[in-house]
Amino acid sequence: MAHAFQATQTLAILLLFLIGNAVAEELLFSGERLNPGEFLENGPYRFIMQTDCNLVLYVNRTRALWSSGTNGRGTTCRASLQNNGNLVVLSGTDVMWSSNTAVGANSYRLIVQGDGNVVIYGGAMWATNTVQSNRRLF
Repeated sequence: MAHAFQATQTLAILLLFLIGNAVAEELLFSGERLNPGEFLENGPYRFIMQTDCNLVLYVNRTRALWSSGTNGRGTTCRASLQNNGNLVVLSGTDVMWSSNTAVGANSYRLIVQGDGNVVIYGGAMWATNTVQSNRRLF
């Protein structure tokens, strides 16, 4: 009986570890994408590729701070950080929105920062300009 309890306890700890690590990251590297329903998250900030084709930054999952304005303009859209530093929202091969930051092949990363700003680095090239002070979060 004690062996079964230890096995169950070990399994529970393993599941908690896996669930804890299933939280979305705050980073997207060049060549990676967000598919519909996928998001990056840092604290109260969530940058999500919605199923309606809109790429949106939320605070506390309810208040939109920024959006690509592409809702309803495509189907099965995805957000992709291209190898040239450009962030795009694509529907098939059609570009619905672009950050217009293509500067050449390099390694880039998009990060949802703890201050509420979403930035493409490889040199700061684009941002949502949504830095929030702690008093404005609620």
